[in-house]
Amino acid sequence: MPYEYNDIVRHFYEELKPLFVNYLRKNFTLDYDEIMDIYTDVWIDVRNNITRDRVETGTKWKAYILKMGWNQANKIASRRHRDMDSYDDEKFNRDEFEKKYTEEKAAETSIYEDPDMQAVLAAELSYIPDPCNKILKLYYFDELSMKEIADSMNYSTSRSAITTKNRCMEKLKTRVVDAVRRLGILG
Repeated sequence: MPYEYNDIVRHFYEELKPLFVNYLRKNFTLDYDEIMDIYTDVWIDVRNNITRDRVETGTKWKAYILKMGWNQANKIASRRHRDMDSYDDEKFNRDEFEKKYTEEKAAETSIYEDPDMQAVLAAELSYIPDPCNKILKLYYFDELSMKEIADSMNYSTSRSAITTKNRCMEKLKTRVVDAVRRLGILG
C-alpha cells in the first residue's frame, strides 16, 4: 500500500479543516455542522480509498480532499434543489393557503405589537452569532435588498443569501418561542 492512512490524517486533518470549512461555506449554503459532517465523511472515504488501494501515487491531498468535499456538498445541494422542485401544483389549494396565511399574519401582528415580545425579540437577536445577526440586521433594519446583502457579505449569489436568511430566521424564531415560553408569555 503506497500510503498509510494514519500518516495522511496526522499530516492533513487539522491543517485542512479551516480551508475545507471556508471553501464549502463560500460555495454552498451549508451550516457549520453540515460541513463538519461532510468533513468526517470525506475522511472516512479517504480511509476506505487508501485501504482499497484506490489512491494513486503522487496524489495531491489538499485538492483530493477538497474535491471530495465539493462532490458531497454538491449532492446535498442537488437534493435540496430537487426537493424544492418537486412541489406539486395539483395539490395546492390557494383558498386554503390564503386563509391560513391571513390568520397567521393577524396572529403575528398582535404578538409583535406586544412590548414584552419586542423586548424578547431584541434580546434574542442580539445573541444570534454572525452571519445570522448581520444578515438579519441588514435585511430588516437597514432594509437592504438580498442582492446588496449578497454583495456586502460575499455570497456567490443572492439565492445563497436568501437561503441563509431563511435559515437564520428559523433559528431566531425557535429562540424567541423558547424564550417566551420560559418567560410565560406564550402557553
